[in-house]
Amino acid sequence: MAQIAPVRLTTLADLSRHGYGLSCYCPRCRRWAELDLPLLARTDLAQRSVTDFRPRCRHCGTPGEKQLRPPKRWEGPRARATYAHYAARADA
Repeated sequence: MAQIAPVRLTTLADLSRHGYGLSCYCPRCRRWAELDLPLLARTDLAQRSVTDFRPRCRHCGTPGEKQLRPPKRWEGPRARATYAHYAARADA
């Protein structure tokens, strides 16, 4: 069986490449902001470590608290599964 390569999420470019999102919360203003990772990945911040990246609030300048968001669910067509499909698998 082939080995699955691990997904490494160490830089902002890694997050963007794998479809993750990064949001920030300002505890002082109580504001949430969704960061534009594809834009950040095209700048000199692309190779910045996620743990070293310290965004600041645009309104008051307070350091933000980061929240990593999982990749968005694929919105393509859904596979159709029927009872017969499940019954066939149960017999196998």
